[in-house]
Amino acid sequence: MATIRSIMTKDLITVQPTTALGDAVKLLIEHGITGLPVVDGAGHIAGVLSEKDLLKAFYEDAKTVDALMTKDPETVGVDSELVEVFDILMTNSFRRILVHENGKLVGLVSRSDLMPVVLEALLERVR
Repeated sequence: MATIRSIMTKDLITVQPTTALGDAVKLLIEHGITGLPVVDGAGHIAGVLSEKDLLKAFYEDAKTVDALMTKDPETVGVDSELVEVFDILMTNSFRRILVHENGKLVGLVSRSDLMPVVLEALLERVR
């Protein structure tokens, strides 16, 4: 069975709370991603900035990531059960969950990262 550690994306593009919103949007566009983990200087999770969060910039006079990011996002520990990720993503509207080890960001699991696990489960049912 797959584990969080085995399926999570480890090579992440991150921003800090003081990052200019324009720079964050450029990163989303350049890398074709829909959200950015926000970390402090020590690598601790400070929040997450999604496209949905950035839509608020149209209405608000925000300048930096910390003004729009989702603070204290839902996270899972790297050694948590994979079913916990499924449960969180099924009961919330967000597309990704940040993975931590002792509070420091070590990865991210998105809905698309779970598709091989879903396929494996479906194939098991027909065997």
